[in-house]
Amino acid sequence: MPSKEELQEMQALRRRRRGRQLLGALVCFLVVVGLFSIVGSGIDLAATLLDDTEEKQMFEDRLKTLVALDPLPFDSLEEANVNTLLHAAIGASVDSTRDDYERDENGAMYLPTLDIETTLLALYGPDFQFEYQTFEDHGITFTYVPEKQAYLLPVTSAISNYYPKVTEIKRESGGVKRVTVGYVSPFQESGAFDPNAQPDPVKYQDYLFKKNGSDYYLYAIVESQAKVQTAQSASTAQGGQDTVQQGTLESMVGDSLPTVESTSLAVSEQPAA
Repeated sequence: MPSKEELQEMQALRRRRRGRQLLGALVCFLVVVGLFSIVGSGIDLAATLLDDTEEKQMFEDRLKTLVALDPLPFDSLEEANVNTLLHAAIGASVDSTRDDYERDENGAMYLPTLDIETTLLALYGPDFQFEYQTFEDHGITFTYVPEKQAYLLPVTSAISNYYPKVTEIKRESGGVKRVTVGYVSPFQESGAFDPNAQPDPVKYQDYLFKKNGSDYYLYAIVESQAKVQTAQSASTAQGGQDTVQQGTLESMVGDSLPTVESTSLAVSEQPAA
């Protein structure tokens, strides 16, 4: 028969064994909880990384005035219609919150070329070359006034057929981002202009941006593999071009592009012919 001391030792051993078992169970529980927490955090992190909603909105803002003009596709900026690129930049440069723009006797605005340079640099990058001179695009004449270093904007400006809806952003080799843009018509089937309309895109184009330094700049517009899935009445949009007063244009495009603090863009100024 075990002695009293032996019984006490056996009881102490059992207590230690139960303590170790309880501790092991607690450790296992904490490990399982930790794994679930890590997995949940990983899922949340992956969802955050894959959510490109803000980036899509950023590209929609940057491309708003260019898509509105429905530019023809081009493989490089050298092949693009420079007048359309400049027209879009002028529209995006107007800041509707400013009240210090100089105006002529008819109330038309003088838009400083410095503002336009900032916009051009933000969208097309430092390698885009152009000349300041009077030009026409989409039936609108923009008069360059060299003594004021500004463009005199027409009182009425064209409002074109589309606004952008970015559906996909792909990163490709060579530091390229392929931004698939759906062209959404702001016109109802009746032909009436509706700025709040949210129909499906009537067509798609891919806007290609190339990395230069830490930023991406537009260098090409190409046909997209994305296709319209349902029948669309594109004739309504194509026939819906209208004109609006300058004040309406200013309110629509005031904040289209991000601010760039400085620009080293080389511009040769030529007076209008």
